[in-house]
Order: sequence, then structure tokens, then C-alpha cells
Amino acid sequence: MTTSDAQTPAPSYRGLLALVIILGVLIVLALGALIGGAIMGLGRRADGGVPYLATLPADGQRIESAQLDGNRILVRLSGANGEELVVLDVGSGRLIGRIAVKPGP
Repeated sequence: MTTSDAQTPAPSYRGLLALVIILGVLIVLALGALIGGAIMGLGRRADGGVPYLATLPADGQRIESAQLDGNRILVRLSGANGEELVVLDVGSGRLIGRIAVKPGP
């Protein structure tokens, strides 16, 4: 037998085959998680929110106007002490701030 007749062993693709199988299983699991998350998201209802009762201390003042901007309410009060702007949170009714408007000189 001559050296040219010797056969070279076939390369082993076992490692690559295992890698392809593992990655395929991970893709299937990720797709299942996405589908499961979408199904669970469809089952949720939008929370209507809990009604609340909030009082705005406005001693001797009158509400001139109220404006809604995003999740904030701006209330303009006027009274004997001048004008005041009050900012409230829509979701909770919490008082965020009060701004006193002083008349010019």
C-alpha cells in the first residue's frame, strides 16, 4: 500500500451538532416565553383606579379656572389676598405645590 491510498479520518462535528441543538432549544423556549407573556398580558384589565376624595384648602378664595395637563391639574384661585396657583396630581389628588401671585408695584 502506498501513502496516497491512506484515508484521512473524517472530521467530527459532534460539538457543532450539540451547539446547534442547544441553541435551537433556547430559541424555542424564548419563543414560548414571548407567547406566554403576550397571553398573560391580554388577560390583564386596565385598572380603573381607586376613587379618592381630596380637599383643597382655599380659605376665602374662589376657583377661577382649572386646567388639566398630562397628570397634573392647575387650579387658579383668587381672593382677598390675591391670586394663587395650585398644582395637584391627577392620580392621587396630592397637592404638589402652591404658587402665590403677587400684584405688581
